[in-house]
Amino acid sequence: MNLGRLMEPREVAMRGAVIRVADDQPTFWDRVAAGTWEPETLDWIEGVVRPGATFFDLGAWVGPTALFAASRGAAVVAVEADPAALDQLRRNLAANPDLAAAITLVPRALSATGEPVAMGARRKPGDSMSSALLAGRDGGWTAQGIAPAALFAQGVAQGVAPGSVAKLDIEGGEFALLPALVPALPREIAVLRVSFHPALYLAARGLDAEGFAAAASDALAPLAGWDCDTEGDRVAGLVREIGLNSTDRVFTRRA
Repeated sequence: MNLGRLMEPREVAMRGAVIRVADDQPTFWDRVAAGTWEPETLDWIEGVVRPGATFFDLGAWVGPTALFAASRGAAVVAVEADPAALDQLRRNLAANPDLAAAITLVPRALSATGEPVAMGARRKPGDSMSSALLAGRDGGWTAQGIAPAALFAQGVAQGVAPGSVAKLDIEGGEFALLPALVPALPREIAVLRVSFHPALYLAARGLDAEGFAAAASDALAPLAGWDCDTEGDRVAGLVREIGLNSTDRVFTRRA
């Protein structure tokens, strides 16, 4: 395994947990320690992740949410397709052997069919913004794919408890993936948090507002039987946020 540039692990306080990190992201972890990195995401994890449940981290990057969920007693399935991020994630897992024991790493890209996925990054690999929508950029790569059904079969082999949750953050790839992902979710997964990336998707696909609305409608259709944390028309809500780099929705399975 290529560990890349070895870093002396540092300790970072994360909502009462102490995480050791050995990656190349010091300013990011400064934000975590200061409580300014995605407090709403950490609030959500604190609210829904229970000991013994499984947390599917779909787009794990260097592991902040995977490590945090593991610190709260969850089994974690961490999926990441960026080779530079994977290198750093492995280093962070090695720095936290107690937490790493609860984390299964899947070095693949989620794809509807399981086929390989061509990818690229906005600035450089490992920058947290790698995406299938940026394929063809300098420094791009092709990641091995895994279909949702195959991924969840791997998770079920560990034993997915009722009340398990999933977080999807794949930088615009969510629009194409959701129609295959949602039907494959085990019944035990009660909550799905999706980070949508309207501005990136709009630019990469060259869409106008009408075209974006059609794409959003297709992506959200499989979630019609789930409750959403936002009120009103879901498609119209995303269209109103068409200029945002990221906007989150939490979907809860109806009984």
